Amino acid sequence: MQAWKMQAGSWDASINPSTDIAHCVIISGMASIDGKSSRASSSITTRIAPSELSRIKRTDSSPETIAALLNEAEASHSNTPKHWNAKRVYPFWKVCQTCSAVFPCQTKEQAVRKRYCSRTCVPERPRKRKPMEQRKARLVKCAVCGKMVWKPNAWLRKVKLPTCSRHCNGILRGKEWARHAHKGRAAWTTDSLASYSRKMSGPNNPAWKGGVTYFRKRGSYKPIKYIRCPGEFMLMARKDGYVMEHRLFVARAVGRSLLRTEVVHHLNHDPQDNRLKNLQLFASNHAHKLYEANGSPPPLWQA
Repeated sequence: MQAWKMQAGSWDASINPSTDIAHCVIISGMASIDGKSSRASSSITTRIAPSELSRIKRTDSSPETIAALLNEAEASHSNTPKHWNAKRVYPFWKVCQTCSAVFPCQTKEQAVRKRYCSRTCVPERPRKRKPMEQRKARLVKCAVCGKMVWKPNAWLRKVKLPTCSRHCNGILRGKEWARHAHKGRAAWTTDSLASYSRKMSGPNNPAWKGGVTYFRKRGSYKPIKYIRCPGEFMLMARKDGYVMEHRLFVARAVGRSLLRTEVVHHLNHDPQDNRLKNLQLFASNHAHKLYEANGSPPPLWQA
């Protein structure tokens, strides 16, 4: 293939492209097309040789034909063959809808969406918003600073005290909140806190369910019953003051708090049957499993 180079107004096709130019170059500036200079970026990445690029742009043809020739040249100079399902080879050349200049697109998104070569070619769209005088609105006075502002009639039907800005709205709302400041916790006294605690604790609380809660572990096992823990056995309780009912019954039977390693076993494997005759105490879960499998070692306590 031969590369083109212009010398003294004539075209010289005798130069080897491998020695004349690189395969992928950056061209600065763009030639004019039908007397119209391009407004695209001054630096263009392309695989076309500069001499061939200039020759195609100087062709006495329509901008659409020049763009098609440039895209054909890009495909022929591409390092990789075009995929059978690919629509374009990048850079892809398009025609500006305003100045009819040819400009390149480097990505798929640009090739699909770009219609103008630069921001200066983007036409000014007509303003769709109506002037304030033509809208369904009227001038009202701000309830805080007294400034006259335009407000829609639909908004004024819902707002009794219109404001001109967020700042004035905050001042107005702050005055409203100040009327209710005495109702917050900050205004409570020591007697108020004690009264509230007395009214909302234990059986006096509307959500009181007898001091009993259930915790379901997993699967189809019955949930474990938790009750409020007395003060003398608080070492066994959770952070919320609840303890497993069967552990509390055994602790009362042995007269001490149970250790974390000690395990309470139900003989009938029903975690909600917490009768003392159904409970056994083991030193650890290891001893508990050995007793169930082999019958030894014996439990530490059994009713």
